Amino acid sequence: MDMGGDMPAHVCKISMLWNWYRVDACFISTQWHIRSEVAFAFTVICIFILVALVEGVRRFGREYDRRLIKVHQAKAEPGSGVPFALTWPQQATRATIFGVQFGAAYILMLLAMYYNGYIIFAIILGGTFGHFVFSRDTVNQVAAEGDKGASCC
Repeated sequence: MDMGGDMPAHVCKISMLWNWYRVDACFISTQWHIRSEVAFAFTVICIFILVALVEGVRRFGREYDRRLIKVHQAKAEPGSGVPFALTWPQQATRATIFGVQFGAAYILMLLAMYYNGYIIFAIILGGTFGHFVFSRDTVNQVAAEGDKGASCC
């Protein structure tokens, strides 16, 4: 009797507990099957970059909103009280930016649910790096608001 001779050499290792699997780890589908250390390193690096890019997309959305407001203010006469209303294409662009950000974040959440320590650390470090690179624009808003947000009254 042949004991396991027909077993495939590489089988997906999936655990719902904290793990450090590298080779034979699978993510999201069986097509994303890590078969070597190099492929795993590439996966971790790509996840790090994806998280940083999510922060970049968030920044792009903020910049786009600022540009829309600036264009509106340039066209409106001072003191006219003309309300700011987006056109359908502008709102569609904003929704697309949000959809890209939301979709990527959802994929990252699914990856985190594999409880692979390397993947989780790549997500945390990628988010930290992305925030470092892309969030410098928000300090101006905090400085302009002062301590208004710190109190309730």
